[in-house]
Amino acid sequence: MTDFTDLARAHLPADTADRLLALLRPAIQLSIAQDDQPVVGRLGGAADLPEGVSWPTGPSSHPLSLVATLDCARLAAYEVDIELPGDGTLLFFVEFEGDGDAVIYVPVGTPTLQQSEGWVYPEEPLTARTVLTWPDNVQPELAEAFGGGSAVFPAIWNHVSAGREFMEVVGEYERRHHGSRHQVGGHAMVLQSPFEAVAAERQGAGWYDEESFYTEARQWVALLQLDETEHMIWGDGAHIIWGIRRDHLATRDFSRAVFDVQGH
Repeated sequence: MTDFTDLARAHLPADTADRLLALLRPAIQLSIAQDDQPVVGRLGGAADLPEGVSWPTGPSSHPLSLVATLDCARLAAYEVDIELPGDGTLLFFVEFEGDGDAVIYVPVGTPTLQQSEGWVYPEEPLTARTVLTWPDNVQPELAEAFGGGSAVFPAIWNHVSAGREFMEVVGEYERRHHGSRHQVGGHAMVLQSPFEAVAAERQGAGWYDEESFYTEARQWVALLQLDETEHMIWGDGAHIIWGIRRDHLATRDFSRAVFDVQGH
């Protein structure tokens, strides 16, 4: 098998595969840059904050830690399913052993000062490539396409072909081919409730199989997903996600982003 499309068509009924593959989305996969690979951002290090902007703090008033910096102009060279700013920098912060987070957008040309507070993670440069991502688990978009949350696993993940469930086949494919789990846009990984579902519920839109839930969940996109690294541990095999509503992304209101930790 060369890609996920081949995998789905080989192991699922044709109609099921068609509906699943219609939901594929391009994402920007981030990984540690090697040698002369182009750099689009970095993990850790210091933050170039706008002059006059205080270092962000969490609910406990402790300083947050910078975990990622993304260069939007360099990311613009890669296909992705969300409308990122065409230039400027995005800074992502979390609270070490806490619940705080922040996303700060620094437009190009803004006077900045380099600062370091909180837990300072080692700086690691990031390179990028575009990959296709598929909806996982019972993401709302998948549930809506297959007639409700309870229909997804029987139709897709538990479907048996050649004595193996599709969920097992996909898991093996991911381990062999997918690589880094740092990602901008696309479908986020799901270990618990999908972040779109969490965000929709927080907005008072109800839960699965309610039309208001699906309507609200469709408004949310993955902004950044970070996997665990040697230096950044989020929990028991966990990863972190920032999601944002499409309208807030369009107005560059990153203060409205939703932070979610997905772990076992």
